[in-house]
Amino acid sequence: MTTFETMKYGPLGDAIEAAMPTSEADPIGVWAASLSLYSAAISRRVRTEDRRPVVVWTVLAGRSAIGRKGYALGTATAILGRSIGGFIHSRKRSGVASGPSLVDMLAGLELDTMGAEGGIDGRCILLEEEWASVLKTQKKCSKFSTMFRTAWDGKPISNRTKKDGLQSVAQPLLGFHAHITPGEWGKYVSSSEALGGSYNRLLPVLVERSKMLPYNNRWVVPDTSAIRDAYDWSLEEDRVMRFSAEAGERFDEIRALVEDRMAELPELLASYMERSAEQVQRVAAVLSATEMAEEISRDAVEAAWSFVSYSMASVEKLVKDAANNNEGAKPMKTPEDLVREVLARYGGKAKSSDLLRPLWGKLNAAALKETVEGMDDVRTWSERTGGRGAPSIMYELIDAEEPEVGAQVIEFDHHKSKVKPIPEPRVAVSNIFEGLI
Repeated sequence: MTTFETMKYGPLGDAIEAAMPTSEADPIGVWAASLSLYSAAISRRVRTEDRRPVVVWTVLAGRSAIGRKGYALGTATAILGRSIGGFIHSRKRSGVASGPSLVDMLAGLELDTMGAEGGIDGRCILLEEEWASVLKTQKKCSKFSTMFRTAWDGKPISNRTKKDGLQSVAQPLLGFHAHITPGEWGKYVSSSEALGGSYNRLLPVLVERSKMLPYNNRWVVPDTSAIRDAYDWSLEEDRVMRFSAEAGERFDEIRALVEDRMAELPELLASYMERSAEQVQRVAAVLSATEMAEEISRDAVEAAWSFVSYSMASVEKLVKDAANNNEGAKPMKTPEDLVREVLARYGGKAKSSDLLRPLWGKLNAAALKETVEGMDDVRTWSERTGGRGAPSIMYELIDAEEPEVGAQVIEFDHHKSKVKPIPEPRVAVSNIFEGLI
């Protein structure tokens, strides 16, 4: 994997490098967070030459505590505080988990600035430091993924409600930055959403602590006046970011490299990288904007490619590790498996009350009855086992392969029966990546 030295560029890169001696964060994590924050801040008037947004959406993937994800975001916020601190404070949002709420949030920001001196301003930065919990909720909304992708593309999104009628945002200005652990990635980042294109708008990077500093360490924020000047430049007028001739040639080479790499990978892995070329363009545009230049240089393209290729390598590791972890995971037993296992423990036959005790918390009486009704290898009947009370419901394992003969009634004496061996249960493969890697 590449290092921060090959990614850093311009006054933003210089500021992060100067701040790192007093930060425990991974410099690549600080770089990723800074790109998300700064790109969202300048997105109002800075566009690529094909009129696409320049927002860069990043995700820090690192283990709890030792990944220093929060430290990375804190370092980035401190560095950018003197230039875009007002934007971060007023436009930071979190916990958006449905398509309608996304539209409502962005439309509300536009409404609040209608009639303002500088015009309508719908810029926003979503900061999800507990992204896994949001992903769980987002799965309940069928509209969210589509609207989220469309917002990255800068295309109109809308929603209609009975109360407010039609809400629409003609040109979303949405920034995004999130944190997740590698284990949560494997659990909540679904393959179906990846194949649908939801995650190729993101640039995930693996991060870890860079160093351990004394307890009384204090951050030293370097001079960031050049970043503040660049931010003011980005707000003065519309800026269209164009490749220089040399940068355009290099960009075409990178596009070919990306597509060649995708052709070598399984479809699932390749789906995360389908926007990698455009990601290079966006990152390079943001880096050039920090130098107050509308022409994107070859050096900016190279730095952007270094960061995006690091993200591509991070995705490969995250997806493959998730696959390997799932292969080694203990498969979840079905209710049928649980019933067979407990009956075997009782010698093949048990009363309902005896059967329910070890199944407590997994199956109740109604669920047990429903489960057994669909099992060919378990028979049930009522039998009085004591002098008083209602008859007990009995369960017994039988041979499910024994053929039926017409309408003949077969008497079964359970006192003389032998317990048949329990068939090995067939467990469905739970690894969603099997066959792809």
